[in-house]
Amino acid sequence: MPLRLILPVVGLKLEVVVLCLKEGQESIVQKAWHASCSPCPRTSCPSPRVKNDGMKPRISVVLTTHNGASRGYLVEAIESVINQSYENYELLIVDDGSSDHTRKQCSLFLENPKVRYLHQENKGLAGARNTGIQSSGGEFICFLDDDDVWKPDKLQRQIDFIEARLSKSDNWGLVFTWLELIDAQGTVISFRGKRAEGRIYKKLVLENIIYAPSSVLVKREVFEDIGLFDESLLSCEDWDMWLRISKKYLVFPVKQYLVQYREHQNTMSADFDRMLSSAMIVLDKILQETPGEICAKRAYASLYLNRSVVFFAAEKYDSFREFFLKGARLSLRAVTVGHLLLFVLSFTGVRTVRVVKTSKRKLQKLLKPWGLKAPG
Repeated sequence: MPLRLILPVVGLKLEVVVLCLKEGQESIVQKAWHASCSPCPRTSCPSPRVKNDGMKPRISVVLTTHNGASRGYLVEAIESVINQSYENYELLIVDDGSSDHTRKQCSLFLENPKVRYLHQENKGLAGARNTGIQSSGGEFICFLDDDDVWKPDKLQRQIDFIEARLSKSDNWGLVFTWLELIDAQGTVISFRGKRAEGRIYKKLVLENIIYAPSSVLVKREVFEDIGLFDESLLSCEDWDMWLRISKKYLVFPVKQYLVQYREHQNTMSADFDRMLSSAMIVLDKILQETPGEICAKRAYASLYLNRSVVFFAAEKYDSFREFFLKGARLSLRAVTVGHLLLFVLSFTGVRTVRVVKTSKRKLQKLLKPWGLKAPG
């Protein structure tokens, strides 16, 4: 088991190298994953380490970054945490082996006693989040990617929701918010938000309706119960985690657009093979865990259809149609009206699609105050 690190925050500039000791030469998570597709058992994932400095914040914010300074959004992400109206938090910036000037940018914020900087050798996104969880001390844990942005009242709205709706319930595990999708320049291009709440496990198998780790707030005890992120997954480690949580705990949305999720059009399909492979691993595991509970054909069809949308957004319409048809052949029940509209639009050409996207964006902005969604 990892050694417990006690890291008091005293308001000084501090750089901490987190030493993550492993049992043997291979991490426990990787052993368990490669041995079978069974769920990550409680003994296979180290429990979060809790600080004992008598000054625990209520929320721990884990901001992960790898060469975030070069990408150009890191400072904006950090400032969106520091500018929160809710103040009882700590911010842990986990630098996952950056080789650029990320350390220098982070050092600008270390005079703030709420901010800590942790540098480690590159372990991947799951490993960076796990380091943050293990080093945190809050009752609740939030995540933020280094290119996303929080609205100033994001944390306050989630705390208000918990105190108003969930204070008398012990069986909830995660609260997420709705999203604004923004482009590289920060312009809002779309909106994402689902109303599903409570037992959302089956819905989550068919689609990752939580969308982005930057929107979630998780109870610390949940990680202590089900374990940490699966570091053997190259992608979709967040979907895997939300599935594990929702299988045992209630999940609720705060139906407000409190997070800006940055969508990089030029890289959307670059990692598609890796994403699809990891998604298949997660789905295979889920179907083995719950035989007969979920229709396998519909689940795989939904996976293909959801991935096809990535190609549509990247204006790769031949690839979009290929994956659309794969999904439709497996299960027509998985095909939604939105998928059908995209299929038709894919034959009209890039210029027409862009006009439709612009019109949809304007309609979404009109419907946003009422929490409604534009079709398609």
